Amino acid sequence: MEAIQRKRYFRLIYSKTLSYFAWALVGSALVAGIYGERVYFVFALCAAGCVFLAWSWFAHLRAEGFWLPAFWARKAKRSVPYIHRRDKTKLHRPSFAMDNTDFDDDLVSATACNEEEFEPKQRDKARVLARAACGLLLFLVSLAIKL
Repeated sequence: MEAIQRKRYFRLIYSKTLSYFAWALVGSALVAGIYGERVYFVFALCAAGCVFLAWSWFAHLRAEGFWLPAFWARKAKRSVPYIHRRDKTKLHRPSFAMDNTDFDDDLVSATACNEEEFEPKQRDKARVLARAACGLLLFLVSLAIKL
């Protein structure tokens, strides 16, 4: 991997790590807000860290070729081609559901990271590393907070 591509790869990993971390912090804060005590925030952070570590492990196993049977998964229905659809309006997406590439006006090639420029194995490895880093970070933050 070249140096420029390696920088983009690390940028992809830490952008995914920080987005996972932000969602975990919001979820932990909601759990603590529901129960009304700070100790539940720490417990939720630790639980989220363990969930992300397990998710990372299962993503690693999936990347290696191990598949868990999904009995609950339904087969997707065939969609109608765009030309035959009656309603051809574009649906509005809220800004929190958008990616950083949707805001191209302030991005340059040095700051933008795009998953499509990497091979599928590299993308899977980036997801594994990002989830593991997020899980480890959440676990360490939960240990650092004094009760």
